[in-house]
Amino acid sequence: MSQSPIGNTKLISTLNNRLVLEAVRVLQPTFRAEVARKTRLKPATVTSIVNDLLAEGLLQEVEGQPNPEQRFGRPPLLLQMNADARRILAVDLEPDHIRVAITDLLANVIQYHEEPADRFADPRSTIDQIARMANAAVKSIGDRPVLGAGVSLPGLIDSANGILLSSTNMPKWRNVPIGSRLEAALGIPTRVERSMHLAALYEKWRNPQHQQRTVVIISLRTGVGMSLLHRGQLYDANSGLSGEIGHTVIDIAGKPCDCGSRGCLETFVSSPAIVLRGHEMIGAGRGATISAQLNQGATLTPELIYRLAKDGDKDSAEIVRDVGHYLGIAISNIINLLVPDEVVIAGAIDLAEQLLLQAIREQVATSALPRSREHVVIRAAQEKEKLPLLGAAVLIAQDMFDLPDLRHADLSNMEPSAAKV
Repeated sequence: MSQSPIGNTKLISTLNNRLVLEAVRVLQPTFRAEVARKTRLKPATVTSIVNDLLAEGLLQEVEGQPNPEQRFGRPPLLLQMNADARRILAVDLEPDHIRVAITDLLANVIQYHEEPADRFADPRSTIDQIARMANAAVKSIGDRPVLGAGVSLPGLIDSANGILLSSTNMPKWRNVPIGSRLEAALGIPTRVERSMHLAALYEKWRNPQHQQRTVVIISLRTGVGMSLLHRGQLYDANSGLSGEIGHTVIDIAGKPCDCGSRGCLETFVSSPAIVLRGHEMIGAGRGATISAQLNQGATLTPELIYRLAKDGDKDSAEIVRDVGHYLGIAISNIINLLVPDEVVIAGAIDLAEQLLLQAIREQVATSALPRSREHVVIRAAQEKEKLPLLGAAVLIAQDMFDLPDLRHADLSNMEPSAAKV
């Protein structure tokens, strides 16, 4: 982003407009006076901005509840976002899944489609598959304006240039310019970002209280990732390599990991690890219910094991509790290091949510320091496995709400000048 001089009238106008939009989004439905109070803008300024946003169709007025003491006149008018003013295309690429959604301006899903993906396929064929799904989704909404496309990607990302640099679980993906290729295929502005960053972005979008808190988001997908929100800011280390909790070592004598190490957390709790545990259980003469499902044509997936565990199968429940045990060890280490306010678990865990959370909490109660864990909330994410997908929609929507990044002079590389007398 280019440097923005302080005092620039266009910048100030942009700041004020976005302040008002964000205040309405968070507070809605709300009064103009409340927007002025929260933003600390003058009421006349808020009125002028609101009138412009109403004219653009980004805001709309709705009638509030009548006041019992009000004897005459109409109920007061409240402001709220016109979520239907724009549409957004959201894409989530996982090694084994492609998810595509059309959302409104507030990242509410209007339509959704999912297809399996081949992690070993050539990137061009996978990009063609995404483009086909995305173009079909856009075509289905007719001539409704699409603000842009947000794309969630696994692995190491150069988000500024739209490049997937590498992904442990997709070996053929090296320096793939997926952003530019999809933008050319879709004909709409396209932005890409790492899936874990987008999961955190959606949590922040849905929970304004995170502006004052430290929150850890852990996602159980094909691999295992982590994001850290501290007072509303996403921690992103140099080169974008933060959050690889799946490759922290739990057992130095454990199984080999795709990353080249041994005993990583992913070898215990990732989707392939859960499936392998199911096959090992069957091979050991156990897992009769799992085996029966496979004989009836089912595919062994974490979701199958989660469902059977929820239905009372003891062998499947044992696998889920083991996943919770190892996650609990990793989470205890995080709690001891960071003492967050919340730890949020995302991923396809709906079917075994309570059993998994119980196992995690029990392990944390054993492994984390009592004072560190005392006030930590461990919960499931509201949107589970769709968190990065919805974060991809927010990636596009937030450009209408977020304040510009004000850049000041960088003096870090300047040599000190000789003192003058």
